[in-house]
Amino acid sequence: MSRVRRIGATRIDLNELIKRGALAVLSILAVLLPILKVSFTSESDDIVLGDFQLLGGAAYLLPVAFLCGLATVVTDGMRAHARFIDVAGLIIALVAVSRSAYALGASLMQDAAPVDEPSQRLDQLAQVSLSYGSIPLLLVLFGAIWQLRKSWRN
Repeated sequence: MSRVRRIGATRIDLNELIKRGALAVLSILAVLLPILKVSFTSESDDIVLGDFQLLGGAAYLLPVAFLCGLATVVTDGMRAHARFIDVAGLIIALVAVSRSAYALGASLMQDAAPVDEPSQRLDQLAQVSLSYGSIPLLLVLFGAIWQLRKSWRN
């Protein structure tokens, strides 16, 4: 069921506008909220997607891609490029999730390594875990897969 409205000569699909708007908001939240939490014995620190340990400045491509996807609903000239924009958003989301998983897995593998030197003991005291910002990132990933599947059918 598609609810299409006309604003002048432009047709706007409200369902598509809501879906792509939700993906754009989730992608902004995924960049702003902390993804990983690093805890030492006396302090803790949050790592956001834009930190150098994860994606750095490339993290800001995630909201740009999904905001461009939102613009495909409103702008007639961009509708022809909707699939390409969906693929770009999915690739950036996959890179963000895989880099976060790699950082988390690398820290878990270091915890399992045997301790030989005192300098390694300080590194092993740090524990890395997922933070609440990983939820929007995973929702963006699944939403991007679902959106690409839908746009590929049309």
